[in-house]
Amino acid sequence: MTRFKALPQVSRRLESQLLRTARNCAMALALPLLTGMAATSTTALAQTNNAAAPAIRPEVVKLLQASQDALREGQLDKALTLAQQAMAMPNISKDERPYVLRTLAAAAMQAKNFVLAISTLETLVQELPDTTLPDQRSALIESILSAAQQAQDLERFVKWARIYLDQGGRNPSVRPVLIQTLSVLKQHEAVIKEVKVKIKSDEEYSVNTPEIELRLMAYSQRMLKDDAGYNASLKMLLQRYPSKAYWAEVIPRVARQANFNIRFDLDLYRLLELTGNMEDPTEYTDMANLALKNGLPAEAARVVELAFSSGIFGKGSDVANQQKLRQQVQQKLNEDEKALPALEKSAKDANAIASLAEVYASKKQWELASATFTKAIEMGGLRREAETRLHAGIVLNKLGKKADAEKMWDSVQGDPTAVEVAQLWKIWQKAS
Repeated sequence: MTRFKALPQVSRRLESQLLRTARNCAMALALPLLTGMAATSTTALAQTNNAAAPAIRPEVVKLLQASQDALREGQLDKALTLAQQAMAMPNISKDERPYVLRTLAAAAMQAKNFVLAISTLETLVQELPDTTLPDQRSALIESILSAAQQAQDLERFVKWARIYLDQGGRNPSVRPVLIQTLSVLKQHEAVIKEVKVKIKSDEEYSVNTPEIELRLMAYSQRMLKDDAGYNASLKMLLQRYPSKAYWAEVIPRVARQANFNIRFDLDLYRLLELTGNMEDPTEYTDMANLALKNGLPAEAARVVELAFSSGIFGKGSDVANQQKLRQQVQQKLNEDEKALPALEKSAKDANAIASLAEVYASKKQWELASATFTKAIEMGGLRREAETRLHAGIVLNKLGKKADAEKMWDSVQGDPTAVEVAQLWKIWQKAS
């Protein structure tokens, strides 16, 4: 029997979602980051009327004012032409230059000449005096970022976003858009770095990092074949944004680990069923056979009957084998029912009592199963104590004793696979 042989098609569901997430970032980047250029220009022109105004020639002020008036009237081409005329005037002084540049940038932004707006703003930022307040510098860089987005100049956006963040810029929109931009550019290592910074920052403010950012990190890790990082990101997504698709990816990946203990195959199928990812006849067949192999015909019978009642079994070319499996399961169940009293009577040591508890659990006799698991654990000397504690936790969950279940799962140790499966149960319980 091939372990989880039907699951690749399920896993591809998540892969396609991650791909769509990355591709859709391009659409998100078309949205303006901010719209502050008109205000910036107005402020600059107002400053020409204060005490510093005499440093600006009247003919320059006239052009700048006319450009601003045209902007307010929606005459964008005229506003841009007037601003360019001011810029082209001979002997523009050091005092005049910032006002002219601001007005030209505002006009270019409004006229959607983003290439001109970017170059003008870059010049303005580069010529800012050392005494410029950080917030004033940040506001201009934000305008560069907005223009770069509008122009779809992704490389320039990345450049200035990094400058902005390095200089302590506080607009919370910048890093998320930077992450998306880096993803579109396929700069996967940079995506991972920026998302990790974002996670740390979000945790400091008790904010849950948005799902899209975690998905972009996972996608980049997958592209870089960083299995450890990808697994960690998937589990983070499961914890924060649980979904059927994430479970469909996580569960088979556990089974494919080099150190996976095949004794926990059935436990993974249980999680697969629990998370709504049992959709293929092969999965039901494998789960039923595993239950039989583990001496749990009651569970096998439940799985088979569920497959028939849901329409998974009973059609197609494999109907005869499915009916045969049904008969085998029922025969084994009848035999075990007859043997159960003797098993109950003979169970004296911890291992036999733990096996009996497994039988009770397979029959959904949760109270009896829980009491029997507790007895086995308290006796000590269990050969597979990690497995027993894992299953004892599952039974406690079925009884609605979530705190006790979590405590039991936290006590699982020794077997790495058992520990990981127990943690997956914890994740599922918290989300349910």
